[in-house]
Amino acid sequence: MTAVAFIHGHAHTPEVWRPVADHLPPAWAVVAPDLFAAARVGSDADAHRHDMAAHINRDLAMMGLEEPVIVVAEGLGAIPAIHYAVEHPGRVAGVFVSGPRLALRRGESMRLQVGAVMRRKGPTAVTSEQMGTYLAGLVGLDEREAAAQVRVPRVAIAGEKDSVGTRGATELQGAGWERDVAREASEDWYSYAPAAFAARVAEFAAVHGL
Repeated sequence: MTAVAFIHGHAHTPEVWRPVADHLPPAWAVVAPDLFAAARVGSDADAHRHDMAAHINRDLAMMGLEEPVIVVAEGLGAIPAIHYAVEHPGRVAGVFVSGPRLALRRGESMRLQVGAVMRRKGPTAVTSEQMGTYLAGLVGLDEREAAAQVRVPRVAIAGEKDSVGTRGATELQGAGWERDVAREASEDWYSYAPAAFAARVAEFAAVHGL
């Protein structure tokens, strides 16, 4: 059975993945860990990284998923996704990241919070408190070197209109990842084009026999 673990970024709750999951083959198993629940005020970046990995493991266990999963992430979700693939290689069958952000500095964290507040809308938008705590725990993390250690099938895809994600995808390509482009898409295409996003995930799984 194919199983997928969806990893959210900083601006949306795990519910953003529900429409994508609805377009995957019905026999697939799906889990979407809530990593906002793993964020703790005052925790350092390394502790936050390990807490997120533990939270992913806990959710997989609760679902009874023992087989390796395809880890699908967006934006800053690429950081815990890559860390999980490196630290728990036996649990991961493949990694699919969209619009990847591989590192976070404090100044960028503040800009992301302001930008998200200005455009916040919809039922999957997170609160300012959730976002602030989550981002604070990621400041200082950088998975660019770790990305080269991922040995399972892996692809970085970026929307054609997503300049930051394109830069991240290019960096991952340099680390040996496949790279792809979602034509005419923005960074959040997973949220407004869930069928197309699900089709790319299914294609990735089929190509690699996952």
